[in-house]
Amino acid sequence: MGMKLNTKLMVTVLGALLIATLIVSIYAPVIQAQKREIVLYTHGWWQPPPANRYNPFAPKAIKITGLVYERLAQWIKLTDTYVPELAIGWEVKRDQNVVVVHLRKGVYWHDGKPFTCKDVWTTLMIYKALGRKVWDYISDVECVDDYTVVYHVKKWAYLLLHYILFRDGLIVAPYHIYGKFAEEIAKAKTKEEMEKIVKKLIEFEPETIIGTGPFKFQTITSHEVVLVKFDKHWAADKIYIDKIIMPYIVSNEVGWQYYLAGKLDYDCFMMPYEVYKQVVAKPFANVVKISDMSGFALVFNFRNKWLRILEVRRAIAYAINRTKVAIAAGKGLFDPVDYPTGLLEMQKPWIEDLIKAGVLEKYEYNPEKAAELLKKVGFTKKGGKWYTPEGEVFKLTLIAPGGWTDWVAAMHEVAEELRAFGIEVELRTPESPSYWSSEWYKGGKGFDIAIDFYGVWMSYPWRAMKRVWVSVDVVSKRIIQGDEFYKWAQNLELPYFKTTINAIELVDRLAETFDKAEQKDIVQKLAYAVNYYLPIYPIAEKHLLLYANVEHFIWPDPKYNYALWQNAAGGHLEALAFMIKLGAVVPNPKYWGVPATVTVPVTVTIPKPITVTTPVTVTTPVPVTVPTTVTVTAFKTVTKEVTVTVATPSPYTLTTTVTVTPWGLAIGLAIVLFIIGLVVGWAVKRK
Repeated sequence: MGMKLNTKLMVTVLGALLIATLIVSIYAPVIQAQKREIVLYTHGWWQPPPANRYNPFAPKAIKITGLVYERLAQWIKLTDTYVPELAIGWEVKRDQNVVVVHLRKGVYWHDGKPFTCKDVWTTLMIYKALGRKVWDYISDVECVDDYTVVYHVKKWAYLLLHYILFRDGLIVAPYHIYGKFAEEIAKAKTKEEMEKIVKKLIEFEPETIIGTGPFKFQTITSHEVVLVKFDKHWAADKIYIDKIIMPYIVSNEVGWQYYLAGKLDYDCFMMPYEVYKQVVAKPFANVVKISDMSGFALVFNFRNKWLRILEVRRAIAYAINRTKVAIAAGKGLFDPVDYPTGLLEMQKPWIEDLIKAGVLEKYEYNPEKAAELLKKVGFTKKGGKWYTPEGEVFKLTLIAPGGWTDWVAAMHEVAEELRAFGIEVELRTPESPSYWSSEWYKGGKGFDIAIDFYGVWMSYPWRAMKRVWVSVDVVSKRIIQGDEFYKWAQNLELPYFKTTINAIELVDRLAETFDKAEQKDIVQKLAYAVNYYLPIYPIAEKHLLLYANVEHFIWPDPKYNYALWQNAAGGHLEALAFMIKLGAVVPNPKYWGVPATVTVPVTVTIPKPITVTTPVTVTTPVPVTVPTTVTVTAFKTVTKEVTVTVATPSPYTLTTTVTVTPWGLAIGLAIVLFIIGLVVGWAVKRK
């Protein structure tokens, strides 16, 4: 009888285990799905060393700002306000001539070392050796304690906070790696000493890239960059992405193929209207159209002696049909410039007086006027071709970054129009990483006319004028457009204003003055100088198309959170990082098979400014002239509760909540436990 009982018990237990195994096998994919890595794809443009460098201060450095490196504060371009990141607040102390920055506690570098004031000091010392602009306005940086930084102001400037918090607030140099260079810089007495230190610094190659951002640099190959979530990041609880993979893409055409196949989750490749229609037709794709706060312009190389002649530059302007060029670049995506001044449409109020006075030239398409201008300075036309005063065929080399299909198409149109006018043109399109290096455009090499941005991602006109007259990023226009340009720009006669200006000095003054009337006067003079002399020729203003994969992720709805998307103008990866850190990019549970633990309301909450009142004692205040008004503002730490919204394909349909509970898995496990309980209970009863 015992044998029969044991046999029955064994059969029952085996049957139960078989059923349990079957159920678990059915629900195993669900269990596995919960363990899937959440991976976001967006493109990169870096190559492994030695082509690119790990050293953030070296030429061709791999600088993945926002995701890997962070700033003291994030700048909201639409509202011109600052949101805390590595800093939580800041004070402008006019009576002591200092700006005091309060750092966030609990921040770590990716190698686990704590982030402190010494890291800010190290970065700023190196910026000093490299001649970064913030040092035109500060005399020293002092650490009061591990989380309080004091910037000693030697000259107050309208853009001082912009430099301290954002532009030169990019903190890339941990003391434990770069402190040795900073200490030497702080002790250097001569220019020669400083140059030796900088040489050693640039030659230095760290083992990897170390930042404080939400993602750690993991690997780089010729095909992709891989970043992984940094679990000790100060906003880690809001970051729902495990990994970011950045395939190497330097061509719009390749980017479109990734879009159409759903292989990218976020990006900004420009698309002609035909491609745009194909992309938005995909159920997984949403495209958000924003102002790029920039456009493209032709840049004249003053090393070409003919292009140094004003009438020649004006003739080229009149020989080009801006409307046709804008359409060639992308119908509906570029607007032809109204008045070529170097300013954006949104900046027109600064020059409304000049427009009303009728002193600005529109340079509307007029090949007859172009011909008159060339003849006026000794050019002749024979057999449909223009010849220089020296009797040679007038030839120009145009360049555009290869793979930038919109710009290349625009320059093809420019080249065709100039050829039709009678100027011989060669169009060259080096690969974009080379184009934006000292090998080509940023070295002033290989071109007579190049294409570049204008306007450049700031509502205040200073940055637009800086790119025209002073530098492209940190590269001097003296290098790009030649010594001849640099000397000429410092002595420009302005007929309408009946004065002579130094354009380079005026740009610096525009960064400094708090006086609204003076700001407007400077902007008008610089814009008039661009329009009158055409050092560059602005062609068309750009709209930026941001692609988002809504099958893979839930995105903030641009209808209610436009400022977050607009931040992508001039920095799409940094805008992505900011949205991720706010908790505003959420894995779509339907795709990833995971429970949705985040409620998705309508609007993303961005921290509000508060006034800082913490007393700070500083040493050695520097006497300077202080402006009459300075706004003192700071920000609280980002609130814990973050709201986001669902972005759906156009037209926008707002979904207010996403809630998914894995009931199937729970029921399956309950059944298994129930069967095992029955078997055990039956066995006990039989005994």
